[in-house]
Amino acid sequence: MKKYSIKLRYNTECKDNRLYWRVLINGVEHLAENVFIQIPVSTTADFLEDKGVTKHHISCEANTLQWKGDELTIS
Repeated sequence: MKKYSIKLRYNTECKDNRLYWRVLINGVEHLAENVFIQIPVSTTADFLEDKGVTKHHISCEANTLQWKGDELTIS
């Protein structure tokens, strides 16, 4: 099974009042309305050079990602 490196953080620039979550999957950002996590997670912090700030994430390694529209289930 393929492993996915997931980092999840709140979308503070949500202009549509719907896609509240930034989901980084193997370093590529996606937006989600809801995220359901069915595996253990940890909190991580990353310094973003381009913005000069530290961002905190809910992080995990997943075997399976399932998208249903804008909802993501991580397991």
